[in-house]
Amino acid sequence: MPKNINFVRDRQRWVEKAQAQDQKILLFSSIALGIIAVIGIVAGVSHWLLSRNLDSILSEQKSTKSAILAEQPIEESYTIFAHKLRVLTDLFGNRKNKQEALTFFSKFFGPGVIISQLSYSGENNEILTFSLSAQDIFTMERVFKQLKSPELLAAYPDITRGGLSRNDSGVYSLKLTVVLPDIVLEKES
Repeated sequence: MPKNINFVRDRQRWVEKAQAQDQKILLFSSIALGIIAVIGIVAGVSHWLLSRNLDSILSEQKSTKSAILAEQPIEESYTIFAHKLRVLTDLFGNRKNKQEALTFFSKFFGPGVIISQLSYSGENNEILTFSLSAQDIFTMERVFKQLKSPELLAAYPDITRGGLSRNDSGVYSLKLTVVLPDIVLEKES
């Protein structure tokens, strides 16, 4: 006897299986699409926020640059003024230092000793060279004693004596080289 073949039933089972598979695929596809949509939305919002921040930073940069450029002439003049002031301070400091040294040596050696042949040398004119002249040997002997005094060595520790000579008229000369100490100008109050 012939067996009944039910093609409709087999087909219905196969369609139900395919629908179940399609439902799973649809579920996974929906989840993947949802994740992609969320990532896209987050990326879009982030891009929008970052571009907004970038625009504000660029506008702030432009305004700062224009403010700096507007102040550039003032800064240049201030820099030039500060440099001139520094140079003048150094010049007056050196000048004051030299004047104090000459005053000190004139008073220190006293009457009868003449300072002559004054010259400055060194990078900042910090080396003072001069000759001491005395009318007699006794005055020159007093000069030698004074050159060893602690008061002189405390004020000017770097003193070098040069050649001692006597001219035809009996005047004794001694060459001295002194390194002037650094001086710092203080603000007057």
